[in-house]
Amino acid sequence: MTYPVAPELSSEDKEQHGSQIENAYWRLRQEIITGRLAPTQKLRIDFLRKTYGFGASGLREALSRLVSDGLVESEAQRGYWVSPISRADLQDITTARLSIEVDALRQSILHGSLEWEGRVVAARHSLERFEQSMTEPSVEIIMGWERANRQFHMALISGCPSRWLLRFTELLYDQSQRYRHRTVLRRSIPRRGLSAEHTAIVEATLARDAERACSLLYTHIENTARTAEISIFGAPVKRDPMPVL
Repeated sequence: MTYPVAPELSSEDKEQHGSQIENAYWRLRQEIITGRLAPTQKLRIDFLRKTYGFGASGLREALSRLVSDGLVESEAQRGYWVSPISRADLQDITTARLSIEVDALRQSILHGSLEWEGRVVAARHSLERFEQSMTEPSVEIIMGWERANRQFHMALISGCPSRWLLRFTELLYDQSQRYRHRTVLRRSIPRRGLSAEHTAIVEATLARDAERACSLLYTHIENTARTAEISIFGAPVKRDPMPVL
């Protein structure tokens, strides 16, 4: 039996199809990270199509990519849903960031060019401008600060020659942002201490003091994650030590 051959897509059709997948991917990704699509929420194609206006095929491709990013889960016959959150997951993400992102900064300091230093300075300047404008923060300013903060962290490690370290750092940062967006931490940004932490990290980075810069970034990531954890899940329960028999 001969099967009909699917018609070849024109260049314009391919570009439009690819663009729709990209747009759907980035839109859903942002909706998940900011919490508009809540953890464990079922992602039905019809609902997404009506809500966001993307085609069904583009949405399925986008959801498959989000599964690879760890932001969406799927199972045969059950469809797609937003990945759940938990204290253990946040702790796991933080542990991975403390290893991967800190090492990426170390590699950046060792190998970064003058252009990399310029990106760090520019990103810090942009973030600082948002910090200074947040005396009475609106939603737009808070979201602007979040974008600037992400750009700052990515600029710090952008001198790293390992594309895998860069990729994993980006994925882990976005995973951690899912938790940040669920906390009152967003409304209290910027704290003076947080702004000072950013400045100290930049100063040590530009001085090429890898040990100090990495130590400061480690503490910064750890403190931010701990604040988010307590805000969402409460303080960890302290258990009495086992009696010695």
